[in-house]
Amino acid sequence: MHVIFGGAFNGKRAYVEQRIQGRSVQWVNAEEDIPVFLSNTEVIVVFGIENLLQTKLEKWLECLERWNEEIEVIVIATEIGRGIVPMEASTRKLRDDVGRFYQQLFTKAESVTRIWYGISQTIKGDVWR
Repeated sequence: MHVIFGGAFNGKRAYVEQRIQGRSVQWVNAEEDIPVFLSNTEVIVVFGIENLLQTKLEKWLECLERWNEEIEVIVIATEIGRGIVPMEASTRKLRDDVGRFYQQLFTKAESVTRIWYGISQTIKGDVWR
């Protein structure tokens, strides 16, 4: 599993699109129901995971681990833990939950790459299999 993370609109999707060019890819919005995959899919790219509640995060982590045993999985993760701490308690809780989820996700990932204003920096492991 590969995790690509960084701030909003920092070039994460463009970086992934460049890396998977020419391959059979299925894009998955984590805010929608967990999908059924097409038989010819080589790569699954999951995005929008930072918008989920704690209970759904745990379910998604299980799915990502299971899928990674069979197919290449890339997770595009938007960093939401930096900057000003929100005043609203529910927003602070979401930020904390996503931060804990990212810690688990990064631990399980084979590689972690940060994209900051279009520049990639590999933080963990090989970038691709």
